Amino acid sequence: MKKVFLSIALLAFVFSAFAQEISQPEFDGQSCTSIMVGKSASKDGSVITSHTCDGRYRTWMHMEPAEDHAPGAVHQVYKGTLHTTFRGDTTGLRLAGVIPEARHTYAYLNTAYPCLNEHQLAIGESTFSGPDTLINPAGMFLIEELERVALQRCTTARDAIRLIADLIKVYGYGDGGECITIADKHEVWQMEILGEGPDKIGGVWAAQRIPDDEVGVSANIPRIGRIDRKDKDHFMVSDNVEKVALKYGLWDGQGDFVFWKAFHSSYGGGKNFSDREFFILNALAPSLH
Repeated sequence: MKKVFLSIALLAFVFSAFAQEISQPEFDGQSCTSIMVGKSASKDGSVITSHTCDGRYRTWMHMEPAEDHAPGAVHQVYKGTLHTTFRGDTTGLRLAGVIPEARHTYAYLNTAYPCLNEHQLAIGESTFSGPDTLINPAGMFLIEELERVALQRCTTARDAIRLIADLIKVYGYGDGGECITIADKHEVWQMEILGEGPDKIGGVWAAQRIPDDEVGVSANIPRIGRIDRKDKDHFMVSDNVEKVALKYGLWDGQGDFVFWKAFHSSYGGGKNFSDREFFILNALAPSLH
């Protein structure tokens, strides 16, 4: 029996070593796709967001408990959490800064991109990169850490958007262009976020609500178009979007401002976004061809 176990172990070791020597195709992450469904578009009235996380990120998850915090406590914000190998692993982590802690934080599902809390606030993610000229690595927050803090402190999508906006304005956004899809029990929004440029601690963002009887798709490309600031039931936006677009030559100041046209990049165009959009929308509404 010992020989059998030894043989199996040896075979496993040899296969593992052999597998590492096999030439693997270059990784081409093409499926970070979030689908959003309004409550009148789902069969049972549910509001839905999904997230397929296509990348070399950590696979462990943990349900973090709700906690009470003493006055004056701080929350530590890290960079590098996407690549840890177990809960408590600090390899590659870098402390980016601290913010005041909330007196009470909610339980949430701690995944590579934190995605759900005890109040059924859910967040999906899809990277669209955006213009490199807007990235400021000095910004404290990466997208996954904005998601974490929002899930710890918010119960609705609108509150999450407002909190994320405040954090970006005060502490800065240090990531590339990202879309996060934020759903609560009543409505779902997509929020597209970019940096404000290398000389500015802040960020640029817009959020649009998916109408209750519609679905939306975020597939590695920005999709928010014309922004109606008067329609506060369906739009929220930072006050600097046009100013930043003009400053960096992303908009000529003529005609209507279209968010996705100003802030798109070739990243989305190279990641088969149209195939995924067509597949999803055609599956849901084939009669529209």
